[in-house]
Amino acid sequence: MKSILKYAFFFTTAFIIAGSIAYYSVSLFTKSADEIILPELTGKNIIYVLETLTSMGLNAKLHGTQYNDEILKYSVISQDPRPGATIKKGRDVTIYISKGPKENSIPDLRQIPLKQALILLERNEFTKGHISYTYSSKTPENHIIGQYPDPFTTALKGSFCKLLVSRGANPTGMVMPDIDGMRLEKAAAIIKDHHLHISKIISGNDLNKDPGTILSYTPQAGSHVTASTPISLVVNSSENNKIMAPDKLKNAILIIHSLDPGFLKRHIRVETDMFGPIIDLYNEYMKPGEDIKILVPSGIYTEINIFIDHRFEKTIIIDPWKEDNDTGDMIIWESSHLQFYQPILPDLVKN
Repeated sequence: MKSILKYAFFFTTAFIIAGSIAYYSVSLFTKSADEIILPELTGKNIIYVLETLTSMGLNAKLHGTQYNDEILKYSVISQDPRPGATIKKGRDVTIYISKGPKENSIPDLRQIPLKQALILLERNEFTKGHISYTYSSKTPENHIIGQYPDPFTTALKGSFCKLLVSRGANPTGMVMPDIDGMRLEKAAAIIKDHHLHISKIISGNDLNKDPGTILSYTPQAGSHVTASTPISLVVNSSENNKIMAPDKLKNAILIIHSLDPGFLKRHIRVETDMFGPIIDLYNEYMKPGEDIKILVPSGIYTEINIFIDHRFEKTIIIDPWKEDNDTGDMIIWESSHLQFYQPILPDLVKN
């Protein structure tokens, strides 16, 4: 028993001594290798980084490249181990290299509408630059004539793209016609025939002039005007400074009056002053239950008198200057209940 304990003691002692020798040998070897504190490499050019790591006895290992809006091209984006870490000579340092900001191809915007061009710029990650306008007989109005940078070139994401937009063909100059004293509908027809446009219609009041006639207008007769020149009209009315939308001159209102049921035809006469002098729109016999249909321009003050069997039935007044304050609809006055009326679009009027 004593001999066994003796051998166990010697074996344990030998094991401890061998372990200690091994530990100190490894420690001595590891301490013999130099330890280096890794510097900050982010943002540094790759050539500088390679020279620095080589001089420190470290190996640069390129892991990959990627686009970066903040780090210049060929500079380090990140490193592993991180700056300040302790590393031994001969070890690898993994680095990521920047490809710089991403560049996109400039889309071809020529001869397309401005609205569509702005959408294409946004989709391709570019920014709208200064927009200039000029006349062009080859490019439709509000379409792109040219751009900078040129189509299919590359530019940094977010770069500005300048656009040159067409105003359409160069307008031909002409002399403003004399429309003084004319009825509004006739003056509007002359203005349209000259390819001009009415921008504003205002009411004035002159007891010595007929209602619905032109009191004044700008530009004055004989002035040099083009298709883009805004024209303002002052039209005689019962009130001053009322505003009428020029679009009313393009529309019409359908007035319908239904005859009472019965057995015998009835004599119908409808008179109006919508064209200046009072004229008859109807003067005929109609069957009971039929409809009297009257198409009235919505931009002209009009009075309509309806007679049935030579007896006065009602008066209908269409006043383009009077509108409902809540709905904006035109107010139609009548001496008795109006059975039906309906606005009509210009296309329906032609039909």
